[in-house]
Order: sequence, then structure tokens, then C-alpha cells
Amino acid sequence: MTLQGWLILPVAYLLGSIPSAYIASHLILKKDIRELGDGNMGAKNTFHSVGWLAGAVVAAADIAKGALAVGLARAAHGSEELVLAAGACAVLGHDFPLFARFRGGQGMATILGVFGVLFPRETLIAVCMLGLVLALTRNWDLSCAAAFILLVGLIWAAGQPPERLLYPFFLLPTIGIRKFMQKWQARWHVAV
Repeated sequence: MTLQGWLILPVAYLLGSIPSAYIASHLILKKDIRELGDGNMGAKNTFHSVGWLAGAVVAAADIAKGALAVGLARAAHGSEELVLAAGACAVLGHDFPLFARFRGGQGMATILGVFGVLFPRETLIAVCMLGLVLALTRNWDLSCAAAFILLVGLIWAAGQPPERLLYPFFLLPTIGIRKFMQKWQARWHVAV
């Protein structure tokens, strides 16, 4: 990998580390979003705890972080591996942000930004599925699972290379891992 390639990865991580939900809640309510609602530093918690406009702005910012990271790697004419690694670094930055003492969100919107650049048509269809299932069931986790299954199926049907087909299996579990970590931290915090 070139020096330029190695520089893109920390830049992608720093992009992901921009704590948009924290900034929004601090500017509007003068409170830490991690102390509000479900404690997640993401768009969904911002929507519920701060307001729909703040939630929409945070969602757009978090999506942009993932899209920009992948776009930078592509603009630098990086290899496929570098492009995928840049997307992963942005998600890691969102989940473990340098600018918020490594206590971030679950990365759903940032992953959406990464996938939106890598698989635009498939991601759009999967997001429509998420919205449909959510409207019918009001179950966020079930909606995300349905969208994930559809996304992987569409990527496979499009004949994408193996590393792209496996990429969602690498990134999407980070949402569950962060969810588990946040619940564990909340229990530990209450116990102390």
C-alpha cells in the first residue's frame, strides 16, 4: 500500500469519529446524548431524545461520514482493499470516536453511507425494505435484519466479487457488538 493509502485510513477513522449526535444534543439541550434515551450516540436516539430535525441532521452527517471515507479512498485511486478498509475505519471511528472518549454509537447510519457508495442500487432497495417492514411491524431490529438479508441477496445476485459479498458480514455485526457493549456498560455503570 502506498503512503497516500496509509494516510487515508486514519483520515477515514477521524471522519467517523466526528460525534454528530453529541454535538447536536450539546448545542440544542446542553446535554450529552449518551445520557439521554437509550444512551446510543446515533441518529435514532437523537430523533427520540432531541427532536426529529436534530435526528435528521445527525443521520445525514453520519451517512456522509461513511460515504466520504469511501469516496476519499476512491478519489485517491486506492485498491479495492483500501476502499473497503476506509469504510471499515469510518465505522470504527463512529463506534469508538477519538473525540468522544471512544464511547460512540452503533454505526448504522455510517454503514449505510459506506454501502450507499459501494452498492447504491442494492442499498436503496434494502432501505426501502427496512422502511416497509418497520411500517408494518414497528420492530427496528426485525426491519434491519430483513434489510440485511435482502442486501446480501442483491449483492450476490449482482455477481459482486467475494470480498464485496463478505463485506456486509464484516461490517454489520459491529452494530450488534456495540449494542451488547452499551448494555454491558450501562449495567456496570448502574452497579457502580
